[in-house]
Amino acid sequence: MTTRIDPPAPRTQGQGDLPLVPECLPHLAGRTVVLGLSGGRDSVALLLLLHRLGCALLACHVHHGIRGAAADEDAAWCAALCARLGVPFEEHRVSVPQLAAESGESLETAARRARHSLLQAAAARCGGNTVALAHHADDQAETVLFRLARGAAGCRGMQPVRQDAATTWLRPLLQLTRAEITAWLTDQGQDWRDDATNAVPDVARNALRLQVIPALNRAMGRDVSPILNRSARLQQDTLDALETALSLLPLTDPQGRLYLPALAGRPAAFCRAVLHRYLKRAGVPDLSARHVAAAESIISPAAAQSCITLPGGFTAFRKEKRLCLSRGGALIPVPWVDAP
Repeated sequence: MTTRIDPPAPRTQGQGDLPLVPECLPHLAGRTVVLGLSGGRDSVALLLLLHRLGCALLACHVHHGIRGAAADEDAAWCAALCARLGVPFEEHRVSVPQLAAESGESLETAARRARHSLLQAAAARCGGNTVALAHHADDQAETVLFRLARGAAGCRGMQPVRQDAATTWLRPLLQLTRAEITAWLTDQGQDWRDDATNAVPDVARNALRLQVIPALNRAMGRDVSPILNRSARLQQDTLDALETALSLLPLTDPQGRLYLPALAGRPAAFCRAVLHRYLKRAGVPDLSARHVAAAESIISPAAAQSCITLPGGFTAFRKEKRLCLSRGGALIPVPWVDAP
């Protein structure tokens, strides 16, 4: 059954409310926003703030099938809170242990993928194609360290507004700290649910939050979270500038194939940036530096190999001074810039 909610006229934030990221505000108006509601302090704060702002909301709670009675209580608590506020509510149940066993992923990764898929589907059903998540500045610091430890290029964090082919993902609390959110909820007299598993350093992100970041704070003699957040913003500024510069260069032909002579004699770092952008715009999933390097290895006319396989069933091959992409035997035209 399709859930549709008529969006009310948006209001401005009230005095005493926590400030939301300004870039998110235009995406909250004139549409239904799906909000991921776990019952934790962060998502509860976001629910209250968006409700007060007059947003049309659909709160979605994902029951992961992991924590037994405690998870059942979280779901019931979220439903009761939404009923009190008059916010439409949906509960979605999924067996994350089963998903993890089938995919070979960790419980954490399988749970994240399940939430992403369910929230995206809910956003499509209600017609707004917009999801609001309650990540905050402390989560951003964890994300930067996590990605660095996994070998990411630079201090890359989460973006307050991210758009993929189907959905706009918003993080309106990204400039606020956990302490600020806690203090505001306490001042409002609003309680929340605590997930006991978050207090156990048995997975990477918990260990970063509970052990690594406190150790860095002690070693540096200061709170490192604002520094990591600033580094992420500076890195994103650089990436945004690079994206703008590359989009202005005529590097594809009318059929959406990458014109390789345009890369001849260019620095290797430039070529890798172009290849990464080309493959990303084609929709190649789980794109990594290894895949970009593989594409780089076939673009020279002197290369022994002219074809590679990529995630998502894509094939990249060199033909007639072009880099082409196909999937299922069909050529994939890649628009270098978005249509006006």
